[in-house]
This record gives sequence, C-alpha cells and structure tokens, in this order.
Amino acid sequence: MKILFSLLLIAMIWCSCNKESVGSKNQITENEIRHKDSSEQLATKPENKAVETPRDQVRHFFSANGGSILYLKNGEVKGQARFDTDGDFITELMKTKTYTTYREFDNYLTESNGGTTPFFEDVGQIDASWKILKGETVENPMQVFSYHSPKNPKPENVETITETRLIIFSPETKTFANEHSEEAEHYFIAMDDWNWYSHELSENFEKMGIKTIYLKKPNLKLKIGKNREIIINTKQKINNYNPQALLYVKGKRPLIVHLIASENRWDKIKTYLK
Repeated sequence: MKILFSLLLIAMIWCSCNKESVGSKNQITENEIRHKDSSEQLATKPENKAVETPRDQVRHFFSANGGSILYLKNGEVKGQARFDTDGDFITELMKTKTYTTYREFDNYLTESNGGTTPFFEDVGQIDASWKILKGETVENPMQVFSYHSPKNPKPENVETITETRLIIFSPETKTFANEHSEEAEHYFIAMDDWNWYSHELSENFEKMGIKTIYLKKPNLKLKIGKNREIIINTKQKINNYNPQALLYVKGKRPLIVHLIASENRWDKIKTYLK
C-alpha cells in the first residue's frame, strides 16, 4: 500500500544518520536565491510584505497512525514516523529531511519514488488521513475540493447562488417514442425515486430554515473565501464522484449531500451550517 510504503521509508530515513542530497530541492533553493539576489538589486525602497509561515508552504498534510507527511507547494515531501501532531507540529516537521518529490492531479497525487495516493474515498468523501488538502484545512469530509470549471461558459448556462441553499441537481428530461419500452420504464422508475428522495431531503433542510433550489443549468457559480468565485460544472465529477446535491453556505466551500436523507451525516451538516 502506497501510504504504508511512504511511512516505512520515512522511518528508515528517521533512524538513519546518513546525509543525502536532494537534487530537486537544491535546484529550487538555488533558483530562489538567484531570484532573491536579483530582487534586492532592483529594489529601490523597502516593501511591507507579510512574512511567510511554515503553514503557508504546505499544500497537503497527511497524518495517520504510522506517521505524518507534508507535501509542500514547491513539490518536496517531508515526513516522520511516530510524529506527535500537538502544538506547532508543522514547524517541527518542516525541519525533517526531504525524501522525495510529488506531482498533484485532481483526485490524487503521485510520489517520484512510485505509487499513488488518492484524496477521496467512495461517494466523494475525503480520506480521513488528509488534514490539509490543496492548501486548505479540511473542516468537513464532504467538502468539495475537486471539480471541473468550464472555459468561458455562456451566461445562460451559469446559475449564480449567493445565499445559503440546498442545491439539488435536476435530472435530464427525456421523451420516448415508445413510453412502454424497457428504457422508458427504467427512466420513469428512476424519476419517481428522484422525486420522492429529493422532496424528503428538501423537507429535512426546510426544518432547519434552509431553502432549496433545483438546479437546471449545467454550471454553478459560488463565492468562497474572501472575494473568490468558483464555477463548478455539475455534469462532471465532483470529488471524483457524481453527486446529486450540494449544500452551500455563503463564503464556504460547498458540501456534497446525498439525495437519500438517511445516508447523510447530519451532525456534520449542522456543524457546517454554524
């Protein structure tokens, strides 16, 4: 298993006294030094810049019983077995040796020493071992971190939502030349199920004061964080999954919500709504 391999490798490095050089790390450091030197030569007056913290350098953070792994924004990977994550652990973990590099994709990452580590489990849930993902702290396992954004979408194909809403994706409407065909019967049964479950889900959220919108347009525009807007193509996978509903609170990343109400973690949903 990839993570087990990584943690075993970390343990070997941790116990070793050998000094190894990492070419990619040296190259990055040299580039940064050259950039810094040239910047100092061109500077004519001091600038007030925010001091970068160790946390600012972290792209992903994975922590399990076997140890902890930092995936930095510059592509380096650091980690240590049996590492205590109390206090300012990121600063301490940053002092460990770089033992490999990685490449990031939508739903997983690969390390240069081989293997693939997924971000998500089934039904779009974030693997519990990921504490920081794509630079942000994971606050809810159903948060949306992976999605596709359309390039230059037509305004008529984008639904903009600015307030807290349950967003249920409306299924495609189909017509059949023969409504008694097997395909038509399967479609009508699926639509009956969708109507039942979507209505029940909507009622559950209405009890909490949350209104429902039935999304018919393919693209969804939301505001998250400080003045940041995202557009999600709902016809493609979200967190490597095809959800039928999202929950959005203004300024927050949306959550994947299961259409069948009983399959949701309502305690997590209520925490998200606070």
